[in-house]
Amino acid sequence: MGDKVKFLDIDMDFFLYGVPSFIPSNCKARVDGSKYIPWSHEEIVSFLEYNLGLSKTRKIQGKIVTHHHEALYYWRDLIKSSKVSIPFEVIHVDSHADLGLGSSSWVFIFEKLLGLDIEKRADIENYKNIFTDYKKPDIGDYLLFAIAFRWISKLTYICNPAEKGNDYLPYILKDCIEPNDKIQLPYNNKYKATNLNQPEKRRKYLDTSILEPEIPFEIIKNIDDVQYPGDFDIITFSISPNYTPKEADFIIQIMKEYIK
Repeated sequence: MGDKVKFLDIDMDFFLYGVPSFIPSNCKARVDGSKYIPWSHEEIVSFLEYNLGLSKTRKIQGKIVTHHHEALYYWRDLIKSSKVSIPFEVIHVDSHADLGLGSSSWVFIFEKLLGLDIEKRADIENYKNIFTDYKKPDIGDYLLFAIAFRWISKLTYICNPAEKGNDYLPYILKDCIEPNDKIQLPYNNKYKATNLNQPEKRRKYLDTSILEPEIPFEIIKNIDDVQYPGDFDIITFSISPNYTPKEADFIIQIMKEYIK
């Protein structure tokens, strides 16, 4: 596999009319299929083949996971086995940005995780031996962790047409300014990360921070603007049962036709 790997990362809830939000990761219930209606088989295949350029005769290596943060562990396995080199590009097709909105993980990342040597940041199982209080990657923030690990060279967020695509914290953006086509995380062990909530303290916080590399960040809100030639190296597809109705499960079989 070449040096510049491109991941296609899809959540099944992208293919819904309507966007479920802020459902706990431990929720076992499925959402209401009469409220969150799946796209038709034809609409899904059209998007996969016309917009993403996928082909049933040219299947792509990948994995179907249950919950979306499990994709992070799959990526880590590929990295550890030298099947994938870092950093890599991620095209994230989802109803949610999964960049930490609604979670306090950004505070942990800014104040603590980014203070570790880069090679130690992805040793998630060892957090309990390093930190008194810590956060582990979850369904709504695993991409923020991947950026903190310095795995991602570019992130494209293709959001559900029913969503605005602004479900992320401005503090992860370069200089905390939005709109912005760059993500840049700050590490600061002198001041609390929550100082970023206060405009009068934000500049001092950033000026005293150690800044991570800039990551190009693109948001695509219009399906007509999604045009890829299928040039992906690896696919991860998340079922996300707590964010999808059982009526959407037919989509799993569709995806299996494009993943080897």
